[in-house]
Amino acid sequence: MFKGETLACELRNKYGEFQLGTGAFTIKDVLTPRPWANVLSNDRYGLVLSQVGGGFSWFDNCQLYRISRWEQDLVSDSMGRFVYVQDLDEPDDLWSTTYQPTRKSAEVDEAEHGLGYTTFTREFRSLRVRQTVFVPMEHDAEVWLVSITNKSDQVKKLRLASYQELQLGGIGDWHREFHRLFTENQVIDGKLVAWKHPNLVENERNPLEDPIRVVSSWHGAKAKWLSDKQAWLGRCGTVSAPFGLSHEVAKSDTPRWDDPIAVGIVEIEVLPGQTIELTHVIAAGQDLEATLKTAEILDVAKAKSELAETKAYWLKRCAQNPVRSGDPAVDVMANTWLPYQAIAGRIYARCAYYQQGGAYGHRDQLQDSLLFLDLGEPENTLLQLRRHAGAMFEDGSVKHWWHPSIGWGVESHHSDTCLWLSYGTLAYLEGTGDVKALNEVLPYSPGKPSREINEPSVTKGSLLEHCLKGIERCLSLQSPRKLPLLGAGDWNDGLSHAGIEGKGESVWVAMFLFDILNRWKPFLQQVGLSELADRYQLEADSLKHAVNTYGWDGEWYIEGTRDDGRPLGGKSEPQGKIFLNPQTWAVLTGIAPEDRAKQAMAAAKEQLVKEYSALLLAPAFSVVNNYVGYITRYAPGLRENGGVYSHASTWAIMAFAKMGDLETAQAIFKGMLPPVRSAKDADLYAAEPYVMPGNIDGPDSPYEGRAGWTWYTGSASWMARVARWLYPTAK
Repeated sequence: MFKGETLACELRNKYGEFQLGTGAFTIKDVLTPRPWANVLSNDRYGLVLSQVGGGFSWFDNCQLYRISRWEQDLVSDSMGRFVYVQDLDEPDDLWSTTYQPTRKSAEVDEAEHGLGYTTFTREFRSLRVRQTVFVPMEHDAEVWLVSITNKSDQVKKLRLASYQELQLGGIGDWHREFHRLFTENQVIDGKLVAWKHPNLVENERNPLEDPIRVVSSWHGAKAKWLSDKQAWLGRCGTVSAPFGLSHEVAKSDTPRWDDPIAVGIVEIEVLPGQTIELTHVIAAGQDLEATLKTAEILDVAKAKSELAETKAYWLKRCAQNPVRSGDPAVDVMANTWLPYQAIAGRIYARCAYYQQGGAYGHRDQLQDSLLFLDLGEPENTLLQLRRHAGAMFEDGSVKHWWHPSIGWGVESHHSDTCLWLSYGTLAYLEGTGDVKALNEVLPYSPGKPSREINEPSVTKGSLLEHCLKGIERCLSLQSPRKLPLLGAGDWNDGLSHAGIEGKGESVWVAMFLFDILNRWKPFLQQVGLSELADRYQLEADSLKHAVNTYGWDGEWYIEGTRDDGRPLGGKSEPQGKIFLNPQTWAVLTGIAPEDRAKQAMAAAKEQLVKEYSALLLAPAFSVVNNYVGYITRYAPGLRENGGVYSHASTWAIMAFAKMGDLETAQAIFKGMLPPVRSAKDADLYAAEPYVMPGNIDGPDSPYEGRAGWTWYTGSASWMARVARWLYPTAK
């Protein structure tokens, strides 16, 4: 994967370094500027895990069914699932397999985040403890593989205790005093089984479903289970020093009467020089027998086998169609972490430390899935297209986001969302030539919950019909100047109030639609719809005229117009003078004449391109404006408001490359790479050096160059795709 035997300086920073070959990142100082997390998921079970042990687990959906309770805190990062280690000969000598929750320094204290696993290594008073956490690909569970080595010449009698505070429900179960009444548990065959009783629907005698049961199990020693938080922590106690490890707990009632936790206590004896291995398993599912079996089979031997398979699976999958640029920072990201982030984090987990969505976004996961075309998995792109087709209504409008397990979501009022199914389908067709896929009959979403009380019967249409409905909807919503109406925003959600009166226009959507109409032409002709292809050509010509008549501001293109007629972007505007997307898409779509394309990109290069990426707009808004949207509520320099929005910056890379300015394209790409930014100043950059951030602070922020909102960003997929054609040596 990498050239050379030594580690390039860009593959290390003051807190840790990448490993040659696997791309795993070893954190050698766990007190990082922000939580540096890993996301582990097999598309059903998942978890977020930070370098100090913070995070949470879920089954099926990270928002609707959290197994463990958690609150985001970028400073303390103190809530998680932990393993305590206690020397019974020195009971006050209490520490943990991770820095949290005891927060005791160790002689060796490392966390290794890799593809599909995280390993913690700690040494404390002649004990060496390694804990590897992973999610097997074929089991709805997480496994903690714990090994303890006694490096002393004395026998060590140890007590280990696993701990997690149970949620067993959705993030919306905020009224804990109420919801804990529904939680119950029992010990079955030495395993703790916990569940929350299912809801009853008001005014309906609905059939009861089996609850999701969570099974906790230890292998390698007999466990004693506690489930009462107060009994374990003690009154006003803390997780750093639980009462239950220094005192005998007389009883621990089921959590139906108290705050629910799951604590499994085991005792072991480790001889001098001996290594003892154990596994702690958390499994989940509606079938109790199957879930108990999953927890039962994942003993030490099985866990080691599953871990090896999980590591091999992710390394092989992410390195398909590998990049061999000769630049270690480029190659390590393109062949490991970028694909992993896009698949495991965005498509499977739909979760991160900064955002726990659980839902599919109509634009988001569809764009993420286009990476499968570059990895040789077009069937997975088609699978995602089917999912998004099912989130379209019969009139061509779509759900902005929805939860796949229950279908619940919200209708989009943005101007571009109805077009993304076409965009993704075109990428699939151009990548595979599989025109027959257009004939596949798929359902429409059964109704618009915001408009209809009685849900109509589900209707169906071909994939082609779905795409055309989205296009026709966008064509029907145009201003008198033949520009698409902006609505509650275009791709830039932050322009949420610029077009709510039905007057604001989006020049960017006009470019986007122009591109889609042109690219559909050969496929429509191929399926016998030549007249429609001709009409779309006329519509594309009309859009091109409107964009270049009303969207050109003399040196660059505006983003659009507001309901009050003022431009979004433009030399007359004191704030938000120039937007990135209309400059880059003017080039990517070919809608701009050559001279204007050059001017637009020159303006973007001068005013928006920084050493760390390209700003989404400049200068930032400093006053809240209800004729623009919530973007103006952001602090100047953050996210869309004058900061870098990494997703859009990948399009800048593509546009400069298309213009023939490969030097600038590669400079932006390299400048965006987390290993590069973190190596220069890990404390300022703050975020993980191995995954893409959603945003970087711009010049109006006092922390210019700081990254945030990692993992949950569409830039991972785009960066992985761009890398595979940007570098001439890529194979």
